[in-house]
Amino acid sequence: MKSFFLCLIFFLCINYSFAQQQPDTSVFEPVTETLSNHHFFENHDPLKISLKYDISAFIRHKSKGEYLPAELKIYTSQQDSIHKNIRLKARGNFRRGHCFFPPIYLNFKTDPIKKTELEGIRKVKMVTHCSTSKVYQSYVMREYLAYKIFTLLTNNSFRVRLLDITYIDTGKRKRNYEQHGFLIEPVDLICKRLEAVEVNSEAVRGNHLLPAESALVALFEYFVGNTDWRFKSGHNMKYIKSLNVVSTHIIPLPYDYDHAGFVNATYAMPQEWSSVEKITDREYLGYCMDDEKYSRAAIDLFIAKKEEIIKTIETFELLEEKDKRQLLSFVNDFYRLAEQPDLLMRTVKNECRNIDF
Repeated sequence: MKSFFLCLIFFLCINYSFAQQQPDTSVFEPVTETLSNHHFFENHDPLKISLKYDISAFIRHKSKGEYLPAELKIYTSQQDSIHKNIRLKARGNFRRGHCFFPPIYLNFKTDPIKKTELEGIRKVKMVTHCSTSKVYQSYVMREYLAYKIFTLLTNNSFRVRLLDITYIDTGKRKRNYEQHGFLIEPVDLICKRLEAVEVNSEAVRGNHLLPAESALVALFEYFVGNTDWRFKSGHNMKYIKSLNVVSTHIIPLPYDYDHAGFVNATYAMPQEWSSVEKITDREYLGYCMDDEKYSRAAIDLFIAKKEEIIKTIETFELLEEKDKRQLLSFVNDFYRLAEQPDLLMRTVKNECRNIDF
């Protein structure tokens, strides 16, 4: 009996020693279930993905905006990828009706992404190419740059992530595409990042807006030549309120620039509340302020960021040189006025809108 217990103890010691040398696999999740980049929207490199779904049905029924099942593959390296069973649907009031291939909502509710900034996020907006013609791809890249430039001016902005997308059609026509697009940071993630809460646009009044941020937003929309926005009713605008500042002031977050002169899409047009005749004309649609220091501060910021803005355009590899020249010409038109601050202030005062909401 004694020899039996000695053997048993020896056997347990050997097993314990072996176990101590083995990695604890319980703390290592499979590569296919995680993304290593915790700063998802800080990365400037295109993220390679594939979307496999019934594209034929998606295009046929895009106006309905109904969800379809899809397989998303995110390539984390040349060897590894993440597989997600998601749903997607067409989005965008104008582009859903106009575009052959409208922008998309990716819905991760049934198969969430883990271990990144996107953890807990259910829906993400994806901007697509609208049409398969080459010029429409340049529109996507121009709009991407508009978002990127605004992030150079303020943290109170929608960040974006460039995508290299392979679309795989499971429908009857088997139409596959390879295009670039980008993801837009969800409002929930912005609120988490900035320690803020979203505010319903219907509850926002003009005098609630943070003067410095609203002046910057209005000047940026003027910079990109966009009339497809308004503080009133929150048209192409989200609102958030900081949880760290004791104030009733609201921060505006602009988005959607495909009707801007900066993008210069053939389908774009000035909005009915604007007086310009073509989208490459600029008009200041911000509201009037008694204290001009906020508008002057916004002008000063644009002047300080000029070299960085121009470099962002010049070094962007996914735009052809002719597109870059057009953008730089458009940007320099703005700076010819901005570098004479009194003249730009005169424009702001002449064109600003009274707070009527």
